[in-house]
Amino acid sequence: MITKRGEIKKSLQKKGSVEESGAKHIQYRFYHKNKRTKIYTFVSRGSESKDISRSIFSQMAEQCRVSSKNFHKLIDCSLSEAEYIKLVSHLLPR
Repeated sequence: MITKRGEIKKSLQKKGSVEESGAKHIQYRFYHKNKRTKIYTFVSRGSESKDISRSIFSQMAEQCRVSSKNFHKLIDCSLSEAEYIKLVSHLLPR
């Protein structure tokens, strides 16, 4: 499972995450119904074509509150935003 940094960034933005720049990393915060949630992950700055290691990929999945398998589906677009919302609905603001 090789995933490029650029693919992750694009997929997160398509699924409701907003880029919030920081000094060292770029944070992608998930918004639901225009409300900021506690769900986020970080992507380090650098080449968009660089592969993300399995351990970093697993950490990103954990930060997004899903399994690595579901995070992979989220990134490759076989998991829709609506399906993702169902998985994390208990964490979303009402």
